[in-house]
Amino acid sequence: MSQQYSVPAQQPKKTLGDRFRGLSTVGKFRVVVLIVALLVAPFAIYAGLDEPNQAKVGDCMAGKGADDLHTVKCTDTAAEWKVLGRLEGKTEADHDRGDACNAFPDTGASFYQDGRRFRKGFILCLGPAKG
Repeated sequence: MSQQYSVPAQQPKKTLGDRFRGLSTVGKFRVVVLIVALLVAPFAIYAGLDEPNQAKVGDCMAGKGADDLHTVKCTDTAAEWKVLGRLEGKTEADHDRGDACNAFPDTGASFYQDGRRFRKGFILCLGPAKG
């Protein structure tokens, strides 16, 4: 007496391309948007899109502290500060000494931000926006 066994035919595995081609147009759009977001997000975070990091001499800013300091147009009524100087390669100790912005006599406030990835930070020397 012999028994026969039937082995089910193996289906070829679907590749990523096969799965993508099988999606609807909306599904494809969602996948593309997700991929772009995943690729762009790290660069946006690393670039430091925070406003003080992007500030240049002559820019106007509004806000009182590190969490709310942001760049505005100098014609904006919210403009409180004008960037008089930007000092790169500084430490928090340089900022705390209080003399970093002495070269800018109209300085009314200063802002320090740590550097990224083992670099020194920078100091913004801020003067009144109006005046």
